[in-house]
Amino acid sequence: MSYNRFLSGRANWIKPSALSLIMSMAVELKKKGVELISLAAGDPDPNIIPRGVLGDLAMEVIKNNPLSVLYTPTNGIPDLREELSAFLNRYENIHTSPDNLVITVGGSGALDLLGRVLIDPGDIILSDNPAYINTLLAFKQLGGILEPIAVDEDGMKTYLLEEKIENILGMGRKIKFIYTIATGQNPMGVTMSLDRRRELLEIASKYDLLIVEDAAYNFMKYNDQNVPSLKSLDEDGRVIMVGTFSKVIGTGFRIGWIIAEDVILKKIIMEKQPIDFCAPTISQYISLEYLRRGFFEKYHLNALQKYKVKRDVMINALQENLENIVFTKPIAGMFIMLFLKPSID
Repeated sequence: MSYNRFLSGRANWIKPSALSLIMSMAVELKKKGVELISLAAGDPDPNIIPRGVLGDLAMEVIKNNPLSVLYTPTNGIPDLREELSAFLNRYENIHTSPDNLVITVGGSGALDLLGRVLIDPGDIILSDNPAYINTLLAFKQLGGILEPIAVDEDGMKTYLLEEKIENILGMGRKIKFIYTIATGQNPMGVTMSLDRRRELLEIASKYDLLIVEDAAYNFMKYNDQNVPSLKSLDEDGRVIMVGTFSKVIGTGFRIGWIIAEDVILKKIIMEKQPIDFCAPTISQYISLEYLRRGFFEKYHLNALQKYKVKRDVMINALQENLENIVFTKPIAGMFIMLFLKPSID
């Protein structure tokens, strides 16, 4: 029986994730006995995450809190949103009401939800180039058309962004939003400069556009350079921030969030209800206690120091083993972009 005739038109836009394919290849190679270190995904180191603490919290939550195995409100446990609001105020200087927070199934779930609410087929999204491959895939599967803006060591090239906007609007086409990972960019590893951040906000205001700030790596800064988030600089309410605890508590916890306002916030919650109803309840309660009891402060600095050592080992290895090679030197995040000559396989 042929099932193609049952597929929706949108199914033609659905493509496999290159990231998942590469990760699967690594798994298969290991099964065949090939010794390798997979650099396919930005997974946190399981030995840096305080798994013992998380295990104790998980046992306590499940054993003592009957609500931990039930549905929560779609936008998340009220106590967690309260705690997260205070947390973002402390660490990001973001003053947001708990009512403007939606707890999601990781950062990827947050970005997919945003796309579902904002993107019509044919809408243009201006994006970092390169950018996180799975987010681009999610936007494409919703019918979005991606227009790339080159990234250098200071982040998205804002002068190219404005040129692109002028060209697109001049052709009568519709731009929906700008997507960027401003800190610890995936996969470039660069962090947008303060001047570029301000220019980006000015451009968005000038052309009346939204900015979707992917803040997945905002808690992974390796020096004292305190570059503020786009959301903390936003005075017009045009930055929608997406964050996650994946790199802090673990990717498997699948706890992320969206900061949004007004009708966009309402539509996100409505869209979320039939998809998953709520983020994993147990993970929400564990995240709540992790923040409430000060475990983030207790373990995070140590984690950053260990990741900095790993970063420096990689940089030294590249410098010692590959002559005249060009690569980024991140001050945040989990990635180094390596540029190879065309002649290299």
